[in-house]
Amino acid sequence: MNRHEKESFVKSFAIFFGALLTISAIALWLYHNEQKRFYDLHILGEMDAFSYSLRGDNFSYAILPMDKTATMHTLVVEKGAVYALFPWSENPREKMIKVTYPHEQYLRFMEGEEQKVIIVFMVMMVIIALLAGGFAHYTLSPMRQTIAIMEDFLKDIIHDLNTPITSILLNAQLLKRKYADEEIERIYLSGQTVSGLYKNLEVLYRELPLEQEAVRLDTFLQERRGYFQNLYPSLTLIIERQDEVSVKINRDILMRIIDNLLSNACKYNHPNGQVSIRYDQTSIEIIDTGIGIKHLDKVFHRFYKESERGLGMGLHIVKTLADRVGIAIEIESQKGIGTHVRIHFLR
Repeated sequence: MNRHEKESFVKSFAIFFGALLTISAIALWLYHNEQKRFYDLHILGEMDAFSYSLRGDNFSYAILPMDKTATMHTLVVEKGAVYALFPWSENPREKMIKVTYPHEQYLRFMEGEEQKVIIVFMVMMVIIALLAGGFAHYTLSPMRQTIAIMEDFLKDIIHDLNTPITSILLNAQLLKRKYADEEIERIYLSGQTVSGLYKNLEVLYRELPLEQEAVRLDTFLQERRGYFQNLYPSLTLIIERQDEVSVKINRDILMRIIDNLLSNACKYNHPNGQVSIRYDQTSIEIIDTGIGIKHLDKVFHRFYKESERGLGMGLHIVKTLADRVGIAIEIESQKGIGTHVRIHFLR
């Protein structure tokens, strides 16, 4: 179950479970109140009968002077006392009888009813949780079908893009050698941009080999700097050191990671902004003067983006590949000031 499926499952489960649990809780609360009302009426009826016959084991009584302000024929539950007042049958105008029911016995009944309600509620919680889980799982089926269709569609696109992209790049290279023309250079760079998108899609839906080789970071980063400097001539891309440093890593995967990071640093930069690149034996840092990232906790989610530009796959691909080859990623960002990305070679 991927992240989107988990999120959908949790939301569907929470809505269904919460709604049914709320309805069940209200129903049980009404049931409990109704049971209490019936019990109170039952006791009151027995008290009324006792006030005439004075026969019964559960009740005690006292004859009191009539109090015209007192409420008759009403069960009163107070701390330590359960009683009701009735006119005394032998002298109803001047006397009244106070019939008392054992408070402990009343509480025992109420506690027993509450325990029943709690047990029923817990059983209902389990049943509702099972129903909610089944419902949430059922609601995932359309999403899974849609995702499967999209992935099959993207795999077909990946397969069909390979040949025309390769042809465009090869022919553009031939034209570059024959004609030193700015328009041809733009065609070639645009072809490389489309090629980068193709490689990003390939990373998501195909397993890449993990053969490692010694990669010279100084020359490698200089190549990538030059490529993006041509794509974004209004920006200034600099490498802050030129020392000869080599790391053992899969070159294609490193290129995908760096290209996606540099692409974001350039794409979301200010006009005439700057992108700085630092490196050493254990890490590479990319610092830009761009618009910054608002929600850092979401940047690695697939298709997450904070503007209309792009597909929202770049940093997700970076994280996927970094995990595959043992690279740790740190991102710091301030809105409107820029973003600082560090990748650390752990292996």
